[in-house]
Amino acid sequence: MTSQSHPLTSAVEALTKELEQQMQQVTETKKMINLLKRRMGEEPPFPDSAETAVYAPDRPDLYYGKPFATAAQMFLERRGRACSGDDVLKGLESGGFDFDALGWKEKDRLRSLAMSLAKNTKVFHRLPNGYFGLLAWYPAVSEKKSKTEDAELGEAAADKKSGGEKAEKSE
Repeated sequence: MTSQSHPLTSAVEALTKELEQQMQQVTETKKMINLLKRRMGEEPPFPDSAETAVYAPDRPDLYYGKPFATAAQMFLERRGRACSGDDVLKGLESGGFDFDALGWKEKDRLRSLAMSLAKNTKVFHRLPNGYFGLLAWYPAVSEKKSKTEDAELGEAAADKKSGGEKAEKSE
């Protein structure tokens, strides 16, 4: 019996959603306590609360109907830090993104997501540790990439020009 056809599957899914909501509430409570402690001039008791992995967005339809790149960019902007492909996948799923509309099979979604993010180098940047961030967060990488692209364009133009001169000489 596969997990999809198991009679407890819907119960597990419902409890998972409930847990995500509870985790969101715990995170918000920790942040509020940290804020109040800072105002009191004390150390926040929950330094990890900003780093807690919470995928549930404010709205369960936040990413529904959005193009993939837009939804992924929104998710990363909301998280404010680089994330693993799995984090992005879970976040988009929690926000109602429709992977079926893209034709992505459930077992291949993580791989397809990682490939799509890696290919879109104008917006996303894959870090050496495999995480994905927004290229705008890494100005040094963006600058280096821009210089490399300019050099490649210059070489292509030079090749085209020299190729054109050769063609004229041979006539």
